[in-house]
Amino acid sequence: MKPDESLLDKLHQLQIKNRELEQVHLLQTLILDGLHVILTTDDIDALFAQFFGLLHQALHFDAAIMTQLSKDQTQLLPVSCTESDSIGALSIVQHIHQKGMERPLNAFHIPLLFDEPLSLASPWAEMHSLLGIDIRTQFADYQLWIFSSQRAAFGPHDLTLLQQFSSFAGSTISQVEKRRLQEQQKELQARQDQIEKVLMSSEKMASLGQMAAGVAHEINNPLSYVLSNIQNLAYNHEQLHQLIDALKQAVSVDKAQSILDHFRYQAICVDTDDIMAEMTEGATRVKDIVKSLRQFSHPDKSKVDDINLAELIDNTLRVAWNQIKYSAQVEKNYGTQNIVVTARSAQLSQVLLNILVNAAQACDDNRGLIQITLCEDKDNAYIEIKDNGCGIPEDTLNKIFDPFFTTKAVGKGTGLGLAISKAIIEQHSGNIQVTSQLNQGTSFMIMLPKQADLSNDDTDGYL
Repeated sequence: MKPDESLLDKLHQLQIKNRELEQVHLLQTLILDGLHVILTTDDIDALFAQFFGLLHQALHFDAAIMTQLSKDQTQLLPVSCTESDSIGALSIVQHIHQKGMERPLNAFHIPLLFDEPLSLASPWAEMHSLLGIDIRTQFADYQLWIFSSQRAAFGPHDLTLLQQFSSFAGSTISQVEKRRLQEQQKELQARQDQIEKVLMSSEKMASLGQMAAGVAHEINNPLSYVLSNIQNLAYNHEQLHQLIDALKQAVSVDKAQSILDHFRYQAICVDTDDIMAEMTEGATRVKDIVKSLRQFSHPDKSKVDDINLAELIDNTLRVAWNQIKYSAQVEKNYGTQNIVVTARSAQLSQVLLNILVNAAQACDDNRGLIQITLCEDKDNAYIEIKDNGCGIPEDTLNKIFDPFFTTKAVGKGTGLGLAISKAIIEQHSGNIQVTSQLNQGTSFMIMLPKQADLSNDDTDGYL
């Protein structure tokens, strides 16, 4: 071999070696940067987007798309794309998949892959070259497709580099998928624990409801005796008044007055009248509370009936009064006309109780005010419950009707009260809306049709 030929051969070998070293360096750079992506990214979509950025450091291309094979192995589904419009790219790669072209694929001129010209929207109509490789993970099969507007843009070294990177990308995606699966399992476990707590709480509330109905019945019997005896006592007291007046006329006035003054007769009469009035008021309040409690807990009250909304609200207030009286005053604006709707009273009581208790907890001081307003039009009745409490942050306002969503501390709320309330109102063909301002207060507006399409045969799943 001549000296010049030998020198050229060595130079050619050095060029090959240098190209191999460059390719190794590029691959090492991709892997190092990919490791950084693994450590900083938990979302697969963000991971794919960053992979496109990594590949730009090693390969020159104009667009790329990542697809995933459907479960039935017939369709390629878009996962991530460098362009906002991925339809053209999907048309190309779906055609390749349907024709069964093997990967890795290096297409020098994309139109040659098609029997008939494709009508593609920009920018995919301008693409001429294509690299395609499979990326398999433990959970899914992906394909990475890289496009260039130049013909024969990709060489064997580009394809080799992409193949080497695909193995690393597959393991990387698998790690992220495993982390996401673990997080989903933790979320499912947390949700299951929450559901179990709610079920236990529901069972407890059902038992308490049955006990409350029994206790209300037991209280009602002796209470009837008390009320009856108060009436008898008032009658006897009146008879004693008449007896004393008769005795005053039978003896000398001065002597009788002296005896009455000695025993403080007039003061005792006034005091006795006050005592009986307070006893009557207290016993009547207990009777009203028992009546409200029985109405709230009695299973028969879940039947469809014509409900006077003012009476229903008053009964619910009596049940909730212990939760409200220390936090807020209640202002009622019922109007002059009775508003009647066809509904299930126990279910509507549950809705009102949830909202009223939440309003009281939002006020949480003696300066709170809860305003309850009733109004109607021809077809519908409206209940507004408004408080001047702490309000609801704007970023959580659209979540308050979601099941299990709660802003209360752990153990203080199940996150189901408002979700169930919304379901009940919608079951009555109504709707419930909420408006709120932070540190200003919250307003719930309930719309109920006066004649809801309800049947006693419907499954009552909320009580």
